[in-house]
Amino acid sequence: MTFIGDQPLIVSQSRHAIYELNQIAGYIGCRLEDGISVSQLAQEVADRGVSHSSVMLHKVLADWSQSGLVHATVRPPTSPPILTQRMSLGARTFALRYHDEALARQISPLFAHVETDPPPEEALTSYDLWQNNGLCLFSRDGGPAALLQLNQAATLVKAQVVQDIIDDPRWTLALHAGCVSRDGKALLLSGPPGAGKTTLISWLIGDGFAYHGDDISMLGPDGRVRGLPFLPTVKSGAWPMMAARYPGRLQPLIHWRPDGRRVRYLDLPEKAAQEPLPVGWIVKLRRTKGAPARLIQQHPAALVKHLLSEAASSSGEADRSAIDIMIRTVGAARTCMLEYDDLNEAAALLGEFCGPA
Repeated sequence: MTFIGDQPLIVSQSRHAIYELNQIAGYIGCRLEDGISVSQLAQEVADRGVSHSSVMLHKVLADWSQSGLVHATVRPPTSPPILTQRMSLGARTFALRYHDEALARQISPLFAHVETDPPPEEALTSYDLWQNNGLCLFSRDGGPAALLQLNQAATLVKAQVVQDIIDDPRWTLALHAGCVSRDGKALLLSGPPGAGKTTLISWLIGDGFAYHGDDISMLGPDGRVRGLPFLPTVKSGAWPMMAARYPGRLQPLIHWRPDGRRVRYLDLPEKAAQEPLPVGWIVKLRRTKGAPARLIQQHPAALVKHLLSEAASSSGEADRSAIDIMIRTVGAARTCMLEYDDLNEAAALLGEFCGPA
């Protein structure tokens, strides 16, 4: 914390940034530097006329923690966890160590379908989760704990797992594309926000495609892809539709993303395969209200440009080798754009495009 005149500022050395704060936020920052407890700080903020001070304080602390401005000073509990959930994703093995029953009930169902028993010699990335003063504390490999709002904890734990996979240099690129397969070949679906990627991928599960992931696919140096088969994330507007198509499979718990969206997760009918696959088809989605479903020719160069614009990597950039692998992968696949509105029409067209099952 610092001040310029009467303007409170918080400095992020890692991001080389300065954030302006209002007077209440400045007070919170100063008192945190004094080492005050969260519960006492909530009372002091309430004494200054702030209504729902605990809710406000939890949001402020969680937002600052996600921005890398604060972290908890306490380390993970030394007592054994009440549940350890080992899982395999993206050629990595993770262990979620829950020290709180409520957090275990809330978060573990998201990862039950990818649980595994890794060999004893295999390296694990471990996460510890526990509660303190109404916040979820989340520590990676015993390091400083991030502060999470309880209703966002599941989505942010998932986001950290994704980031750890992206940071693995064994992968060439992380593509912002969902992945299903047919006859041992991957169909990648990409598109801008609102294109209905997750909804359409979830629909295709019921039409004979195998599920591999609804959001991120990892591209390897051999040009094959491996989807990250997290449970499909269903936004609130699609809950009635998915509940009708897949009775009993939409998980009841509601989770919040940091962008304010409410989501639920769709259970899979069987464990998702995670083997790397050659890419057979790449489709860019364009959802247009009232438009009949149609396939539009898409030059491979346009798809390479689109996929690279949304890709991520362990180095933070796509080097020449990664670009060459991307060009070869897209060039060997059938490509098009799918404009659609009706899901059944879109699924039928994709079924024809990818050939008979």
